Amino acid sequence: MVGAVEQTGPPCTTSATLPAMRGGNWRAPAIRAGRLVRIRRATESDQPALTAMRDDAEIDHFMGVDASPTAWLWRHIPLGEQSAALTDLLVTTLDGIPIGLVSLWDRSVPHDAAELSIWLGAHYRDRGLGTEALRLALRFAFDDLELHKVYLRVLDYNLRARRAYEKCGFVIEGYLREEMRVNGAWHTLLYMGALRPDFDQAEQRLGPLGDEPRAPTAMV
Repeated sequence: MVGAVEQTGPPCTTSATLPAMRGGNWRAPAIRAGRLVRIRRATESDQPALTAMRDDAEIDHFMGVDASPTAWLWRHIPLGEQSAALTDLLVTTLDGIPIGLVSLWDRSVPHDAAELSIWLGAHYRDRGLGTEALRLALRFAFDDLELHKVYLRVLDYNLRARRAYEKCGFVIEGYLREEMRVNGAWHTLLYMGALRPDFDQAEQRLGPLGDEPRAPTAMV
């Protein structure tokens, strides 16, 4: 899956303000495993592998990045203290091989909501891995971070991602017509959101995932 449009710059909050907004839960260990993938807190040591995977024209296309000499700026993956995200979750195989990234971004008004972005490397798409990673990330967002809502932005032509989001409980909440120009053509940007009841209903439809929070010692 190559999914939601990434933040185009640092969000309005900084890491110094986040603990008060999340009661410290945003730093809780994020280690969950499904049947196909795991998620864990990304660290700066994951940067080389993620940067190599992010150098991908398909990711650029679905994130709305023009094929231009400045596209490399979008491919930089800041992690750890460099990251402006609420949290960055590394997606790995069950053997610990990095395959992508899910990020949750805070916003300036602390209404227990976060924006989500997700992408997977080229060899890991169309296999159900992205949908499972999304479900694990949403469980972490709703259960551990106790968020009320998770939302995202996705380009109209990104049908594969839109299907995965809808499967996991996201609904379209609005359209920004001709919001982004990608390689010379204007495209509509969709806003999608999921409340906890939306996600719970989707989980009932999808069935058990088999994930359990894992001890920090299980990190790789």
